Amino acid sequence: MHENGQRIGEMLAEVVQALGRTAEPREDSTLRGDGEAADGQVRVVAGQDGRLRELRLDPRVMRMASEDLAREILVAVNAALDDLRADMPGLEAAGPADPRGLAESLGGVHADVMRQLDEFADGVELVVRRLEER
Repeated sequence: MHENGQRIGEMLAEVVQALGRTAEPREDSTLRGDGEAADGQVRVVAGQDGRLRELRLDPRVMRMASEDLAREILVAVNAALDDLRADMPGLEAAGPADPRGLAESLGGVHADVMRQLDEFADGVELVVRRLEER
């Protein structure tokens, strides 16, 4: 295969591997979202994966009507998720991209590009041989 084609293939492989690594959960990350409601009596922490890590209820909120408490919990959860999104540049309200799916798609693209580069290199090699035979 041509040297430049090999380098492009290597670069695509590196991108696919990097995306695969970002899809792996990292427990050591400090990225989180904090939210509260009911004057701080309901507190929520969301992790970088969008899942709730903590839900703290002050004992005083247990006196609330269940509908009111549920509404305050929703307010706190949504505030935590908004806080998390604010710390993730480029993240749209629709949610994060799926790095694993993107890695799989790029893996397919990588395979197609490498196949096409091989075919192109074979074609160039054939043309060179024919020119040398003349």
